[in-house]
This record gives sequence, structure tokens and C-alpha cells, in this order.
Amino acid sequence: MGAWISGGHTPHYQKVMGFIDGSNFLIELGKELDVALRADKPNIHALEMAQLLTNRFFPQIVIRKYWFASYQGSEADCKPYAKKLRELGFEPVLFKKNDGKEKGVDIALATEMLVNAFNQNYDLGIIIAGDKDYMGLVKEVKRYGPIITGAFFEHGLSDDLALALDKYDNIMDKVNFNKEPWKPLIDKITNSLPKNKKL
Repeated sequence: MGAWISGGHTPHYQKVMGFIDGSNFLIELGKELDVALRADKPNIHALEMAQLLTNRFFPQIVIRKYWFASYQGSEADCKPYAKKLRELGFEPVLFKKNDGKEKGVDIALATEMLVNAFNQNYDLGIIIAGDKDYMGLVKEVKRYGPIITGAFFEHGLSDDLALALDKYDNIMDKVNFNKEPWKPLIDKITNSLPKNKKL
């Protein structure tokens, strides 16, 4: 399934960029898998699943896919996280948690999406997020001309955001966790978590 506008003659988009709320994505993925995934100390296999799930909505050629998230610990703790995201094809934008609070993720996503739209760096923007707070951002970005589509978990998607997008998809559509490639990844995720971290 591609993130394209349905019906009629669809233009061929040359410039595509993605904007992913990684923190929220991992939390909602954990709910979907019925395990407690931490966004600030991500499970490596959960990131691999995130790549597979999000790639379904991107064409083969993408200028950049941003992953916005926070992390807990020192800068040294952040490096393996950023390195893994790079290996998976994401542009990491990571913020250190202060006093256990996440700051900067929403603002950074909004800034990148707006600045790149203003500079006409993309004509199709794909946002992987479900928060209602992004509704105003999407409406503002569309004023610069690009098509904005999105995908997220059905239980975490704001109806207001869905209406603001040109098109949106349920990220779990046609995903069967009992089949390849999902089942092996789920087993790796659950087996790598402490037993008391399973919901």
C-alpha cells in the first residue's frame, strides 16, 4: 500500500519526505503488541519493526525520513540509538530527557516539516503520527502546496488529524502478526524484554 492520493490521475511525486513521531510510535506499537516498549530506551528489534511498518507507506525514492524522539541517559547512550536509526534509513533527531520529561520532539517535527515545505523541498509529505496537536501543523503546511498524507495506529489516531490530512491509512492494515516477517520480530522483541515488562 502506498501513500498516494486515491482516484483519477495521480501525479508522479518527485520529492518525498517523511516525518515520524518516533516516541509516540514506539509507545503505540507496544500497545499493539501488548508489551511495554520504552520510547526513551528503544528496543532494537522494535526499531526494525518500525522500519518495516513505516516503509510500506513510502515510495522507493525518499529524500529523507526524519525520526523524532527522546532518549534517557548520556550522549554516549544516544549514539547507538542514532546509529541504529541511520542503519534503518532514518534521519535521527533525538533529544535528551530532562527530569524524566520529554521536550522538543513535537516542536522539532513541526519546524522541519514547515521549513522544508516553505523551501519547497518536498511535494509529498508523509507524517507518521496520530496526535491531535499536529492538526494545525498539517493545515499550515498544506498552504505551501504539498500533499500531506499520514498513517498511524487506529487506536492512537486523532479524528481531527485524520480529517486534516489529504489521505491517511491505518498502519496495521493487512499486517498479520502470525506470519512472516512479523512473527520472528515479535518473538525477538518479547524475548529481549524482562518478563516484568510484558503487559
